[in-house]
Amino acid sequence: MKKKFLLSYIMMLSISFSAFSQKNVAQSTPNTEPPKEEKKSKEFKQAMDAFKSNEFFFATELFKKAFSKTRNKSEKTEILYYLGLSQMRMLNFKNATNYFQRAINAGYKEPEINLYLAQCLHNLGEYEDAIKEYENFLRQVPGDQRAINGIEGCRMAAEFKKNRTRYLVENVKDLNTKENEYGVVYSGRPGSYEEIMFTSDRLGSTGKKREGWFGGNFSDIWETKSERKANKRQQRLRRGENKSLMAEVKWLEPLPLSPMINTNFHEGAPALDKRRRTMYFTRCLKQKSQNIGCNICVTERLGQDWKEAEILFLAPDSVSSVGHPALSPDDKYLYFASDMPGGLGGRDIWITTYNRRTRSWETPKNLGPMVNGPGDELFPFAHDDGYLYFASNSHPGMGGLDIFRVTVNEEGMPTGKPENMGFPINSNADDFAIVLESGGSKRGFISSNREGGRGGDDIYAIYLAPLEYKLEVIVTNSKDKKPLQQVTATISGTDGTTFTVNSDKNGQIIIEPGTLRENVSYQINFEKKKFLSTSSNFTTMGIAMEQYEFIPTENHFLYTFRFSKSLDPIEEPIVLPNVFFDLAKWDLRPESKEALDQVYEILVKNPNIVIELRSHTDYRDTDANNDLLSQRRAQACVDYLIEKGIDPERLVAVGRGEREPFTVPENYDGYGKGMFKPGTVLTEKYIKTLSPELQEVANQINRRTDFRVISENYVPKARSEQPNETSEQTKDNTPEAKPIGQIHICEERDNFGKIAQQYGITIRDLRELNGGLRGVRIFPGLELKVTPNGDYTEYDSKRYRVEQGDNFRTISQKTGLSVKELKELNPKIKEPDLIPGLMIFIK
Repeated sequence: MKKKFLLSYIMMLSISFSAFSQKNVAQSTPNTEPPKEEKKSKEFKQAMDAFKSNEFFFATELFKKAFSKTRNKSEKTEILYYLGLSQMRMLNFKNATNYFQRAINAGYKEPEINLYLAQCLHNLGEYEDAIKEYENFLRQVPGDQRAINGIEGCRMAAEFKKNRTRYLVENVKDLNTKENEYGVVYSGRPGSYEEIMFTSDRLGSTGKKREGWFGGNFSDIWETKSERKANKRQQRLRRGENKSLMAEVKWLEPLPLSPMINTNFHEGAPALDKRRRTMYFTRCLKQKSQNIGCNICVTERLGQDWKEAEILFLAPDSVSSVGHPALSPDDKYLYFASDMPGGLGGRDIWITTYNRRTRSWETPKNLGPMVNGPGDELFPFAHDDGYLYFASNSHPGMGGLDIFRVTVNEEGMPTGKPENMGFPINSNADDFAIVLESGGSKRGFISSNREGGRGGDDIYAIYLAPLEYKLEVIVTNSKDKKPLQQVTATISGTDGTTFTVNSDKNGQIIIEPGTLRENVSYQINFEKKKFLSTSSNFTTMGIAMEQYEFIPTENHFLYTFRFSKSLDPIEEPIVLPNVFFDLAKWDLRPESKEALDQVYEILVKNPNIVIELRSHTDYRDTDANNDLLSQRRAQACVDYLIEKGIDPERLVAVGRGEREPFTVPENYDGYGKGMFKPGTVLTEKYIKTLSPELQEVANQINRRTDFRVISENYVPKARSEQPNETSEQTKDNTPEAKPIGQIHICEERDNFGKIAQQYGITIRDLRELNGGLRGVRIFPGLELKVTPNGDYTEYDSKRYRVEQGDNFRTISQKTGLSVKELKELNPKIKEPDLIPGLMIFIK
């Protein structure tokens, strides 16, 4: 396994790990007597001295030596446990897992070993195994929040990877070595981002001795600047190469700050004020193998150098450690991490306010349980987007430290629940020390010891990639399915944009990326002479990230809308699907009204046409009765359209009786699809040769309604001329009628946000209109009411919406119908089809 270090932990050290461990054991195993002290070997005691001094690198070697020499089984078991702890604190999680498992097999009984084993597995990304160990620990210590959060984080991790964020993450190879680099801060001229400082223990650091935690160098603060690479972008794009975040930027060789800042001990985690002239940073001292704590130091620029740093005394005692400073954008508040008394876990984030009158920082205040938890909260960063960013292993995450953000108020205090920044900013390793450019959150750096890095902790560039959209539409003739060229498509967006394109010889309309915008709903109106105008809607709102394709050559995410649209030629009759009638009746069924609503939309979109609305019957009954019945049916359709506001002069009702049996066309897609060969004429003679089941289907197809355009010269009347306009007196005395409620039939890619946007309502309105939609997920064919204050009286009287847990028996009890009646009214619906939201007939 690649060596992983996290020098940032050293910079927050004040208490020994043994004390931290004892604190956790006390939390997890109340009411236990301390074990009777056994006599330990000299080698074990030497190893424990190094362990208690947090010199885990040296402790590991001493524990191995003690293990090889002792014959005491109990001591060997304990050594395995402490070897696991040492490796865990050095972030060698694979080795730690091995030692913990060996200790358990050897009989180690203290419950915290299961927690530490679970945390190691969590950091390795072995989420299922980690959950088992968290559960083992919870059986021994019920309710421990660390394990509860750990389980939630493991389960979240897979979802995070599936629904990745828009951020791109790339290792900045110019800055990283095989040692450790982390904690970037922008330096140089205010408002510029070409110069940075960061922390590193690379070769050339000031300290000459090896520190004992990892056995590496002491860390220093380094500085560098970038320069642009000339003429690389054009060459790269011509070759079609990946558009690397760092492809156009080269970082010069970093240089350490002067000895006024860097000493023989640890320095790092710098922060600059908005003028970038005052610097706060962390310094951790060490004397005679003892870490004596960390402090925040402050200094000011002196020409090209810095003044000698002074300590800010923020802790109430000399034992606590203070570090990881971060200033608010207005320099009014200083955030930092500390283990000082009054905290909620290991290291918490605190805030202090600058008193301009006394020119000093006031007594710090803990950010509280919204941010701080039972683990560590480190590396705060206050951004001008109103969020405080920080690293934490307390809240549910992907493993190790994850980066979170939380909104803050004018006092700098958190106001909401922390939000995990998700994948790929976070991983199963330690991810921390985020910094972002001002004026948004589109570009910056994080630090991480994830797999694939160059050393231990590495610096990574991050970039919020844009979302782009492409539109591909094929326009065809609805009758012969051939492509239609020179169809004019006018695309209008809710953001006010409008543009027009024409279909090519293949019937294609293509809108390339860069035109359509995020969070906009669009309508496309299609027009062509001798064809009925029509429209389609789509939206760039509410599309899950997993549906986008990442385009590496452009560093953006692309979603492509693909659909086809058929235009109806006006010379041929257009059959209305689902305008059916019961035998010998002319009452409009609910599905017939829904189909006629589409005719209404066609008439609205084509305001100059007059149509002949024709009804047909099957051969049963006499010719005279069929003519009368068909005329009544046609008139019922016309009356419905007039009620919706269509001028009667645009509608002609024609009853055709049984005189025009239906001819099945090529690509027939209506009722009875696939049952009859194209070209088949459904005559009485032919139908009588069929089985009783097919006869009923054929007769139902013949009992159809269609329309054809008989004029394109209608001139819409002015509003005052409309024949249905009520007089002022009638208007004053008659309450305004409710509009007919519209129904939306869901398609494959629909979602509640998209549907609400399409009809100009809120998601809350949509849910209230449809009974709350509790437990309902969108599926093709789901019927939704979309007209606030619409008249759904008749619609509701004949339907029942399936609820969670419903079956035919429970619906029977709610509606008063028998199970047999319900099944007869809904012959195509079986018990397993009764999913929440489905509409079934009850009349």
